[in-house]
Amino acid sequence: MKLLKLSAVLAAAALLSACGGNQAKVCGSDDVKNQLVKIFLSGALSSQADALSKAELKDVAIIDKDPDSGVLECVGTLTVPVVGQVASGTLKYQIAPAAKSEHDYLLLLADGPLANAFAKRIQGMIPQQ
Repeated sequence: MKLLKLSAVLAAAALLSACGGNQAKVCGSDDVKNQLVKIFLSGALSSQADALSKAELKDVAIIDKDPDSGVLECVGTLTVPVVGQVASGTLKYQIAPAAKSEHDYLLLLADGPLANAFAKRIQGMIPQQ
């Protein structure tokens, strides 16, 4: 059931992104990807900095845009090489234009359950010592 809901979200996001043009590209920019990776590095995956530095953010799309604030709700697939395998997980997150910052867009929020599930998937792929 969850997979069906997620598939519907991804399909809707793909349609919205097709209309969004270049704006969808900011959802998958290196800057946004690096901010997402920092979430995982600040938790239980802090020892996996090397693998996470090779992460890729693909299949990004805008789900929603707040017309007043410019906040974008995005969805994308983060892939991380882990011990000869590839972990892949769908993340949903919000970014906002940054006026005075080193970033063009600031990561405001990442969907906790999706991020936690992805982190657990990565942890499960790491050999226990």
